[in-house]
Formats: sequence, C-alpha cells, structure tokens
Amino acid sequence: MPEATPARPVARLVHELSVTGVGQLALGLAVLAVALSATDIEPARALVPFAITFAVMSGLSLYQSRWMRDAPMPPANPDARVEEPSLTTRRSLVGLAPALLAVAVGTLIGPGLGVVLGGVVAGVGVIDLRNRAWAREREHEMGAEIQRELGGSPFSTGRRPLYTRPRNASTLAT
Repeated sequence: MPEATPARPVARLVHELSVTGVGQLALGLAVLAVALSATDIEPARALVPFAITFAVMSGLSLYQSRWMRDAPMPPANPDARVEEPSLTTRRSLVGLAPALLAVAVGTLIGPGLGVVLGGVVAGVGVIDLRNRAWAREREHEMGAEIQRELGGSPFSTGRRPLYTRPRNASTLAT
C-alpha cells in the first residue's frame, strides 16, 4: 500500500471537495442565469441543453469517481504535513480557473455554448458535493479524517492517493 511521504503534503478531502463542489456548481448556475437573462436566447433553449449536459456529466463524474469510494486508505505518514484549510481553499479555487475560463469564453462565443459548458461544470460540482457527503459519512464511521495527497501542481486532479489520520489525541492513542 502507498504511504505518504513528507515531500507530499496531504489535505482534508472533505474540505477540498466542499470548495470544488460549491465553486463548480455556482459557476455552472451563474452561466445558466446569464443565458436565461440574455435577450437573444429563449429559456427552453438554455434550460434543455443545460439539463442534458448536467445529467450526462453527473453520471460520468459519479462513475469516474467510484475509485475514490473504493480506494484503500492506509494511515497517513505521521511526518506528512497537513495543508492548512485556507491553503486548501486557495489551491482548490486556483484549480477552478480553467473551468472559469472555458465557460467565460463559451458564453462570449454564444450563450448556448456557455450553457452547455455550464452544465458540464455544474454536473461535476454536484458529484463533488455527493462525494463530500460520502467522505463525511466514512469519517464518522471510521473515527478518522480522510486525507488526499497533494499533487505537484494546483491543477492536479484525479486519482491522488487517500489516507486516514485519527481525528484527535484520544484516537491517536488507540
């Protein structure tokens, strides 16, 4: 089983998924709101593509993130640095920059394209929030925090290893 190294810090998975999930969902809904308020597109022409793309991406994202729910979670290396929540927030928000750029450019090209891209982003965000709920449930069952190894870049995503760490001093003793 992989073991975290001091060179690779870890962050609390629940916090990371909260930031990315809320950020992506808000971004997707903002694009939908812009399209619905645009005078050159009918509401149905905005809602239908958004809903279809949202549903497809939610399903794909749920399927692709199953590794997270099935991943082994060995104990974190005690020497691994735990990223501060404020740094996790900042890193996660920087990771949303490509999605923001994509939906902004898509919306400038045309509200219809922006809506499709917004549906993609919102669908992924909803599944991040669902995975956050799963992680919280697992943390309560295990009595330990689930942590995710950080990548080498703020844009690192995907299958970064998961680890556990006891929540407090009383669980550290056991």
